[in-house]
Amino acid sequence: MKKDVATIIALSVALSGCSAFAPRTQTVSAACSEPDANLQINGQVYQGRAQYEAKKNKTVAIMCTKTGYFPAQRTIDHSLSGTGIADIIGTAFFLLPGIGLFTAGAWKLDETDVNLPMMKNEK
Repeated sequence: MKKDVATIIALSVALSGCSAFAPRTQTVSAACSEPDANLQINGQVYQGRAQYEAKKNKTVAIMCTKTGYFPAQRTIDHSLSGTGIADIIGTAFFLLPGIGLFTAGAWKLDETDVNLPMMKNEK
Protein backbone atom coordinates (compact mmCIF):
# COMPACT_ATOMS: atom_id res chain seq x y z
CA MET A 1 0.00 0.00 0.00
CA LYS A 2 2.81 2.43 0.86
CA LYS A 3 4.41 1.62 -2.49
CA ASP A 4 1.20 2.54 -4.35
CA VAL A 5 0.90 5.85 -2.53
CA ALA A 6 4.58 6.62 -3.19
CA THR A 7 4.12 5.78 -6.88
CA ILE A 8 1.06 8.02 -7.18
CA ILE A 9 2.87 10.89 -5.47
CA ALA A 10 5.96 10.41 -7.64
CA LEU A 11 3.85 10.37 -10.84
CA SER A 12 1.88 13.44 -9.83
CA VAL A 13 5.11 15.33 -9.12
CA ALA A 14 6.69 14.14 -12.38
CA LEU A 15 3.65 15.03 -14.47
CA SER A 16 2.80 18.24 -12.67
CA GLY A 17 3.24 21.54 -14.37
CA CYS A 18 3.80 20.21 -17.88
CA SER A 19 4.18 23.83 -18.95
CA ALA A 20 7.27 24.09 -16.78
CA PHE A 21 8.98 21.73 -19.24
CA ALA A 22 7.65 23.37 -22.44
CA PRO A 23 9.88 25.77 -24.42
CA ARG A 24 9.89 29.28 -22.96
CA THR A 25 10.46 31.08 -26.26
CA GLN A 26 8.85 31.17 -29.69
CA THR A 27 10.40 32.42 -32.94
CA VAL A 28 8.78 35.54 -34.40
CA SER A 29 9.55 36.44 -38.02
CA ALA A 30 9.04 40.12 -38.82
CA ALA A 31 9.53 42.10 -42.02
CA CYS A 32 9.01 45.68 -43.14
CA SER A 33 7.55 46.29 -46.61
CA GLU A 34 10.58 48.50 -47.29
CA PRO A 35 13.69 46.27 -47.21
CA ASP A 36 16.02 49.08 -46.08
CA ALA A 37 13.77 50.24 -43.21
CA ASN A 38 14.83 50.00 -39.58
CA LEU A 39 13.01 47.15 -37.84
CA GLN A 40 12.75 47.18 -34.07
CA ILE A 41 11.61 44.15 -32.12
CA ASN A 42 11.35 44.75 -28.38
CA GLY A 43 13.97 47.50 -28.71
CA GLN A 44 16.50 45.50 -30.73
CA VAL A 45 17.25 47.05 -34.14
CA TYR A 46 17.50 45.08 -37.39
CA GLN A 47 17.49 45.97 -41.08
CA GLY A 48 14.29 45.15 -43.04
CA ARG A 49 13.54 41.66 -41.71
CA ALA A 50 14.55 39.47 -38.79
CA GLN A 51 13.77 36.46 -36.68
CA TYR A 52 13.53 37.00 -32.95
CA GLU A 53 13.29 34.54 -30.06
CA ALA A 54 10.52 36.01 -27.89
CA LYS A 55 9.38 34.87 -24.47
CA LYS A 56 5.95 33.31 -24.89
CA ASN A 57 4.46 35.01 -21.84
CA LYS A 58 5.46 38.57 -22.83
CA THR A 59 4.02 41.02 -25.35
CA VAL A 60 6.18 41.63 -28.44
CA ALA A 61 6.44 45.17 -29.83
CA ILE A 62 7.43 45.54 -33.50
CA MET A 63 8.04 48.82 -35.34
CA CYS A 64 9.35 49.77 -38.79
CA THR A 65 10.75 53.24 -39.45
CA LYS A 66 12.25 54.91 -42.51
CA THR A 67 12.73 58.53 -43.53
CA GLY A 68 9.87 59.64 -45.78
CA TYR A 69 7.49 56.94 -44.48
CA PHE A 70 5.01 56.79 -41.63
CA PRO A 71 6.11 54.43 -38.84
CA ALA A 72 4.38 51.05 -38.92
CA GLN A 73 3.72 49.27 -35.64
CA ARG A 74 2.29 46.00 -34.41
CA THR A 75 2.00 44.48 -30.96
CA ILE A 76 1.74 40.73 -30.56
CA ASP A 77 -0.08 39.57 -27.46
CA HIS A 78 -0.01 36.15 -25.83
CA SER A 79 -2.69 33.69 -24.75
CA LEU A 80 -2.93 30.43 -22.86
CA SER A 81 -1.56 27.44 -24.79
CA GLY A 82 -2.94 23.91 -24.92
CA THR A 83 -0.32 22.87 -22.38
CA GLY A 84 -1.50 25.64 -20.07
CA ILE A 85 -5.08 24.45 -20.42
CA ALA A 86 -3.94 20.91 -19.58
CA ASP A 87 -2.29 22.31 -16.46
CA ILE A 88 -5.56 23.95 -15.43
CA ILE A 89 -7.40 20.66 -15.86
CA GLY A 90 -4.63 18.79 -14.02
CA THR A 91 -4.86 21.24 -11.14
CA ALA A 92 -8.44 20.09 -10.58
CA PHE A 93 -7.03 16.64 -9.69
CA PHE A 94 -3.66 17.55 -8.19
CA LEU A 95 -2.47 20.97 -7.08
CA LEU A 96 1.02 20.64 -8.53
CA PRO A 97 0.19 21.18 -12.24
CA GLY A 98 -0.82 24.72 -11.31
CA ILE A 99 2.87 25.52 -10.89
CA GLY A 100 3.26 25.30 -14.68
CA LEU A 101 0.83 28.19 -15.14
CA PHE A 102 3.46 30.54 -13.71
CA THR A 103 6.00 29.63 -16.41
CA ALA A 104 6.36 30.92 -19.98
CA GLY A 105 5.63 27.42 -21.31
CA ALA A 106 1.94 27.80 -20.45
CA TRP A 107 1.55 30.56 -23.04
CA LYS A 108 1.81 31.05 -26.79
CA LEU A 109 2.21 34.14 -28.93
CA ASP A 110 -0.92 35.03 -30.89
CA GLU A 111 1.06 35.69 -34.08
CA THR A 112 4.53 34.59 -35.21
CA ASP A 113 4.79 35.83 -38.81
CA VAL A 114 4.43 39.60 -39.16
CA ASN A 115 4.67 41.74 -42.30
CA LEU A 116 4.34 45.48 -41.70
CA PRO A 117 3.23 47.57 -44.67
CA MET A 118 4.71 51.08 -44.72
CA MET A 119 3.01 54.10 -46.28
CA LYS A 120 4.88 56.98 -47.87
CA ASN A 121 4.65 60.35 -46.16
CA GLU A 122 3.74 62.79 -48.95
CA LYS A 123 4.95 65.94 -47.13
